[in-house]
Amino acid sequence: MIYYLIPAIVLLIILIILYIVVGKRYEMVIEQFKGIYPLLFLAPISLYILDKFKIMERFYSQIAKIQQKMISLYGNRTALQHTRMYFAQLISIVLLCLIGSLLFSALADGDTTIFVTGLFFTIALPYAMVKKLASQEKERKDKILMELPEVVNKLILLINAGETVQQALLRCVTTATDPNSPLITELTEAVNKMVSNEPFHQVLNDLNKKCGIQEISMFTTTILLNYRKGGNDLILALREISRELWEKRKNISKTKGEEASSKLVFPLVLIFVAVMIIVGYPAITIM
Repeated sequence: MIYYLIPAIVLLIILIILYIVVGKRYEMVIEQFKGIYPLLFLAPISLYILDKFKIMERFYSQIAKIQQKMISLYGNRTALQHTRMYFAQLISIVLLCLIGSLLFSALADGDTTIFVTGLFFTIALPYAMVKKLASQEKERKDKILMELPEVVNKLILLINAGETVQQALLRCVTTATDPNSPLITELTEAVNKMVSNEPFHQVLNDLNKKCGIQEISMFTTTILLNYRKGGNDLILALREISRELWEKRKNISKTKGEEASSKLVFPLVLIFVAVMIIVGYPAITIM
């Protein structure tokens, strides 16, 4: 018991001292992320550990993969701050799991099984967080791909009606049924940049980098190559893209349907077993 209790107390004292010393240093940083990340009460300590041991600099090749996902989710401007806070959350989880493992093992009279289980969660929870981030990025990309064919069709109709590409993009944003969807959010930012007189090619390049999707790259490249010509060349190119995008949308819908079906298999098996028990129990009792 004592072997677990003493390290837990020492670790708690160190964390409390660190919080008192560095807590105010990171107040402004943490304020920006309220409501976005949990465990912010431990964030000052975790951020200090990140900076003190230069973790982001030393493990840049591994962290770059996470930062790329943050660029996709939050954009270039705030991706680095989100990456720092995300890794601070991972450190906070590890610290909490370690303290919890030691304390619960001490309360259970030095039960090694509880300590080993706690160490398992210390490794498993950060891994699960990284997997969840990847699934969030994939879900966002799928939503963009589901919306993109409709936006391209609107552009074709509006350009056919005589509007410029810039005007058509603005109309797509203002008439969107869901202004908070991922694609419309990115297009809104792009339109705002155009209204601020930023170069059109730069705006589309930024949109391409922010989304990080091959289909968006194809869409922006097609517009940049043909928008000066206008007329039939642009419309024909957009129609070709539209056909490919609708096929992509069908494939995504099909995949999601298959995933939903596979998720239903386990509950159906449980229901089947329950029905078999209900039907067979009277026969067993009679025998």
